[in-house]
Amino acid sequence: MATHPYPDYTSPKSTPYTNAALNPPSVLPRQFFSLILIILLYTTASPFTPISWALCTDTLNLSGTYLFDRLFSGLVLFSAFYFQWRIASLRASSVPVTIPLGGSTTQIRNGRLETVHSSSLDLFLYKTGDYWHFALAEAGMLLLAEFSGSENLRRVVATLTVAGVWLMGWAATPRSVKDWMWEHAKAYLFVLVLDELRAAGRGLFGGVYGMGGGRRRRF
Repeated sequence: MATHPYPDYTSPKSTPYTNAALNPPSVLPRQFFSLILIILLYTTASPFTPISWALCTDTLNLSGTYLFDRLFSGLVLFSAFYFQWRIASLRASSVPVTIPLGGSTTQIRNGRLETVHSSSLDLFLYKTGDYWHFALAEAGMLLLAEFSGSENLRRVVATLTVAGVWLMGWAATPRSVKDWMWEHAKAYLFVLVLDELRAAGRGLFGGVYGMGGGRRRRF
């Protein structure tokens, strides 16, 4: 049987690039480590009251600021837990991290008319291969804040970590999932507002019927 004198360039050859593209690395190790990060973030951040921290409630005795923390802080923190998992589960090679700016436009997507931001501020390009650099740095910061004994450091690290996870997780989350989260967040806030209304009403009617309700006096 005669052999062809020239190499056969027509048959497909496996290359490292095509193999990597067809067989991306498993996300299971990243997802497992994201659970550890969620535990560390919850341990370090709790109690998470960033609005009261920013307004120096401990010094000024502005107890009313805790109303906004009760409404929003838990939602923000637990959304960060989901974003931790979402970042670890990302299969795309890179995702642009941006901040939406003013202005919006409409476009048709999947047969629906949606509002999208027409301009945004590009911050950096997050590459999935850099996950372990960010994850280990986050774990180190959280451990330092938890065991340093400094309350101010704990608050700063917790706030910056949640903000960073939100920034990257928002970019890594599909639009459909964000719409689903927003719909459930509105229902959650509605229930919390009703609960606060009932609490305020109990104080009001308690005062009318002689069951208390008077304002606390500070001495």
